[in-house]
Amino acid sequence: MVQVKVEKAKIDQRQTSLLVIGVFEGDLDIMQSKELDPAVFASIKETLQNKEFKGTFGSSILVYTLGKGPMKKIMLLGLGKKEKFTDESARICAGKAAQKAKELATKEFSILQFSNLDEGLIEAMAEGVTLALYSFDKYKEAKEPSTKIEEIAILINSDSPKFQSVADKASHVAEAVNFARDIGNLPPNDCPPAHLASIALSLAQEHGMKAQVIDRYELENMGMGGIVAVGKGSNNPPKLIILEYNGSSDPQQKSYLLVGKAVTFDTGGISIKPGEKMDEMKFDKCGGCTVLAVMRAVASMKLAVNVVGIVPSVENMPSATSYRPGDIIKMYNGKTVEVLNTDAEGRMILADALAYGIATYSPKAVIDLATLTGAAIIALGANVAAIVGTNKQLTDRMRKLADKTGEKMWELPLYDEFHDQIKSTYADIKNIGGRAGGAITAAAFLSNFASSTPWVHIDIAGTAWTQDGTHEKSYNPKGATGFGVRTLVKFLMEDEKQAV
Repeated sequence: MVQVKVEKAKIDQRQTSLLVIGVFEGDLDIMQSKELDPAVFASIKETLQNKEFKGTFGSSILVYTLGKGPMKKIMLLGLGKKEKFTDESARICAGKAAQKAKELATKEFSILQFSNLDEGLIEAMAEGVTLALYSFDKYKEAKEPSTKIEEIAILINSDSPKFQSVADKASHVAEAVNFARDIGNLPPNDCPPAHLASIALSLAQEHGMKAQVIDRYELENMGMGGIVAVGKGSNNPPKLIILEYNGSSDPQQKSYLLVGKAVTFDTGGISIKPGEKMDEMKFDKCGGCTVLAVMRAVASMKLAVNVVGIVPSVENMPSATSYRPGDIIKMYNGKTVEVLNTDAEGRMILADALAYGIATYSPKAVIDLATLTGAAIIALGANVAAIVGTNKQLTDRMRKLADKTGEKMWELPLYDEFHDQIKSTYADIKNIGGRAGGAITAAAFLSNFASSTPWVHIDIAGTAWTQDGTHEKSYNPKGATGFGVRTLVKFLMEDEKQAV
């Protein structure tokens, strides 16, 4: 794990192999000349005045100091236009700095605060560098170079202890995101539901959480018809994974319930998917990966909140024992579902998990995450998650926090007519409502299992991994993104502050 330090220091006081200085587009007055050797400063000034480097967003240029000063090299990093600079800009730029430093095979580097100092800036910079240095080479014979960045110093113009605390929390969260990426990137042959359950049990043991794994026949006895139906087509039996974290000292404090879809591989079942890009269906477990990662972050940071994470995990395969179009399944809460498409399996397993979690824990609110529908990608593209909920205050909070984290979400409406689309002739409801408004009718289906509890559903089908149409970000390497972890942890941190 890379160590991120926040230090009050001038640039002529910090011994470093690489100093990163952010430059806004068109801004020539980037520093006081007294802080650099005159020859080095003159070289930088000439570079800017000759427009060899313009400060456009994400651009960079190296300046060699030739031993004149405590830094071996200086990287000028383009921050773009000052009026457009946000915390998300800082996150991306810090990630670019880390990637360039990695290319230079340096073990450490220093980076000047990009703009006016506040907690949001430091959080974004710490997240950016940690997330951008992530790589997944578990299955490669030729591993990455042995020289890895071990320490990054963010140099600020204020006292550092307060901001060091911010950076430490951001690093915990970023490591949790990378944990979600590690699981999400695992291939289906190495990550059936049993392996995901094993990861959760290890997580609970390491961080002092309660854990429970419910197996196929117990699920059947409990009436979890949706999970059992989807999972019975595979030789890898389904699991319901439950983690409980109790960090609040108030015995009356209710828990938040997080539910994450974890289909470790999705062929579509009998309603089989086209072969093209089916390999990407290993990412159909990413909602569950996010929930496990949030539980890890909350426990490692010892937040004073109570959280229950539930992950229904199955493998959706075609076989002689698969559930079929036309089947009618009785769910945990007693509702019956007519199956019209076995590729609409995520809502079947989420429905049981939602109903069970609410009945068992009586949570204050429920948030579920799922790579649920291609319709969400058609509606919003590959960079924005769809959010639907039954509680306006909860939905608005989540959207505002997503704006801060850069994990963009957009609300879709849950009007009554969408419920009409999933009415069934033969059962209470059916598991698809047609092509029109597919992301919303999926949410309408789930709302039947959320009862009256404040509930938000986040469809991360477009954002859970990098795919066609994904906007390139320095801190999102190819593969699983860990989308949602930072927003949900910030939500729970915010709740902790309100409770104190």
